[in-house]
Amino acid sequence: MSFMNQRAHNILHLLLTIMPIGIFLIKGWISSVVFVCSALSLFIIISGKLSSLKNQPAVEKTNSLRWFYLILIMLIFPVTAVIISSVLRNEWIWPDFDSPFRFLLATPIFYVVFKNKLNLINRWQYILPLTLVITLLALPFIHSYYHGQDPFKTRMGTYFVDPLTFGWISLTFSLLTLFSINLDRKEHWSLILFKIIGAGIGFYFSMKSQSRTGWLAVPFIFFLFVFTHGPKNKVVSMLTAFIVSLVLIAAIYQSFPVVKQRVSEGYDDIVSYKMNDVNELSSLGERISFARMGFYYFSLNPVLGWGHNGFNDHVNDAEISAYANEHTRHTPGGGGLFHNELVTNAVAFGVWGIIYTVLLFFAPLALFITSWRKKINPKICALGVVYIICEVISSFSTEVFALKFTASFHAVFLSCFCATILAGLSNASRSNS
Repeated sequence: MSFMNQRAHNILHLLLTIMPIGIFLIKGWISSVVFVCSALSLFIIISGKLSSLKNQPAVEKTNSLRWFYLILIMLIFPVTAVIISSVLRNEWIWPDFDSPFRFLLATPIFYVVFKNKLNLINRWQYILPLTLVITLLALPFIHSYYHGQDPFKTRMGTYFVDPLTFGWISLTFSLLTLFSINLDRKEHWSLILFKIIGAGIGFYFSMKSQSRTGWLAVPFIFFLFVFTHGPKNKVVSMLTAFIVSLVLIAAIYQSFPVVKQRVSEGYDDIVSYKMNDVNELSSLGERISFARMGFYYFSLNPVLGWGHNGFNDHVNDAEISAYANEHTRHTPGGGGLFHNELVTNAVAFGVWGIIYTVLLFFAPLALFITSWRKKINPKICALGVVYIICEVISSFSTEVFALKFTASFHAVFLSCFCATILAGLSNASRSNS
């Protein structure tokens, strides 16, 4: 490997390793890292000197080949979906490409991480709790420590991360940190304590944000944690996981007033929602109406999509006015956001938006579960499953890929997770051939 190639490789590895640290603190940090890492990866690929090829995983004509191409398609298809929809509508809105383009940028990163077997997950298991600790220390010095749109200044966020996004990303980092204990080896008690402190800070951030987005993932992750760390007998382990998860969730509910309050408010919103009458404003009630509105708009134009505001001529249709008040009907009109990843993309890009959303969530999930069952990097596979569960559940009540910095982060996170698992799958295929 040439000096320039080696230097590019080292810088790439360093930037990918430290990427999460600035997610809450430095506006533009994640996007800048993605652009630089994509350029470095392209340089490494074009130079044609990926380190000692004989020691690297080959993409052979096995199951690993199919997985390799599936992940490439997953990263390329978001931009492809926008192009198809734009061509069919004969309407080109360049901001529509902002977030999908991040996944395309991650394609060379995915390839280089795979070919060079860069196991970034083993480093991120410590970087994620470090990110939460650094954020806690830095928050008092950051402008808009509490979100500016909150008149009572009770919801935690930063100057460019709203409480909803701040809450679900913090919760995701917390659950990943908790699940990464003893990930690649039996850890010293100090490292375990560091991770527990980091996870606790993440839970604290989530509660202080007062955003319920992602909270539903907690019982599933607790169940999975106990199940994977419990007795070897699967029936006993499953029963133990179910009981322990119920006890932990009940303890959290009873111990934290903000959790009890927000859960109770959510329950009241749901039971008071009227399917066939105009609803008053409420947080979850609006989200239910947004979903219904989105699927109505999608049904009107399922192939072409509407872009992010083409549906505005239909906001007062009788089918919507029957249950959505005026505020609810007009809220998505500004940016075409329906507080649901799948619904937002279905309205904007039609069936092509549905395909790319499903690919981003379930192609990695299928890869992780398949490799886990084959006992290929099972702990990392389990960690990947935790990550996908967090994002899928969070996507029910917000767009997890809509913001440029969140799309950039997830593009790198997904591509590196998949590359690590795929490298292990390729090695297993070679050893069995």
